[in-house]
Amino acid sequence: MLNAINQAFASLLWERGLIDPQDVDVRFDVPSEEWVDSLTRPTINAFLIELRENTEKRDNAPVTTINGGRAERRMAPRRIDLTYMVSVVTADIEDENELLWRVLATLLKHQQFPSDVLPDSLRGVTPPLVARIAAKEEARNTFDIWSALGTDPRPAICYIVTAPMDLAVAIEAPLVLTRTARYRRMGARVEQPAHDVGVQIGGFVRNPAGEPVANVLVSPNGAEHGCMTRADGQYVLRGVPEGTLRLTVRKDGREQKTVEVHVPGASYDIVLDG
Repeated sequence: MLNAINQAFASLLWERGLIDPQDVDVRFDVPSEEWVDSLTRPTINAFLIELRENTEKRDNAPVTTINGGRAERRMAPRRIDLTYMVSVVTADIEDENELLWRVLATLLKHQQFPSDVLPDSLRGVTPPLVARIAAKEEARNTFDIWSALGTDPRPAICYIVTAPMDLAVAIEAPLVLTRTARYRRMGARVEQPAHDVGVQIGGFVRNPAGEPVANVLVSPNGAEHGCMTRADGQYVLRGVPEGTLRLTVRKDGREQKTVEVHVPGASYDIVLDG
């Protein structure tokens, strides 16, 4: 759910805010000083700082649905407030101000995510996603957050997305995480730092309609080997390097699409062209 919401947030800014993804990145990283110094392009960053149930929107009445001619009663979805600290990093303060103003206007204009910016997994979600700029009494002290991160403070928007959590289906698929393994050379002392890093990543391959694509090969950096997607479109790659990675999708030996991702990153899902 969280990765899908991040994807919708980025699509909202690019498509409705008319912000060109070729010029501006949208990221969801911890904005530490080291991270800020590593940036090479103008970047909008939405740092998730808190998840909290919105008890004012809690509905304790059970929901009744008809399934196969039988009535089923289940707990109503909980409503979760996701609080983001949205900031902008550019090399020029005028560009930073201009971009932050554009982001603010876009978020104010769209307090409900348009259906065309939602990934398939979020379309039809009930109740739908709603969002707002935090009011004064519910906004977080961003100066304290910047101080805790050891980063020079900069203007930030406190943005709250309210999403439903259906406790009956919150855990319904195997969990695939980005996992980092570090290796030492044979014979190296324990106190010596690991020199090789391998990362496990996983995602889904879908067609433009959001349907899973099975039995296609996903390979890293142009390699001939990789992972075949399962029936649900899922793939897992192990031992990939950190940094920028090119993922190529092939079917019957023919290249279907190549995308660039950043490892570690928020999502490794791939949507094929029509």
